[in-house]
Amino acid sequence: MFQGFTGWHALVLVIYAVPLVLWIISLVQIAKSRATGTTIALWVLVTTLIPLIGAILWFTIGKRTASPQEPEIQSPQ
Repeated sequence: MFQGFTGWHALVLVIYAVPLVLWIISLVQIAKSRATGTTIALWVLVTTLIPLIGAILWFTIGKRTASPQEPEIQSPQ
């Protein structure tokens, strides 16, 4: 089955498969995030137009900015 599978084939597989999987995972996580509709739409647009860089940006800065800030509960004084 893998008789003709060489280093060149593995390189091509890594070049195409890794960004594709990263892109799919980032889109799923964007959809699951608790951000507003506009924020989700912008992140989907960024990750679709520039898949590898957009996915990396999502994992580095997007997850923090897309999560809603918990309101601070003030105790009665």
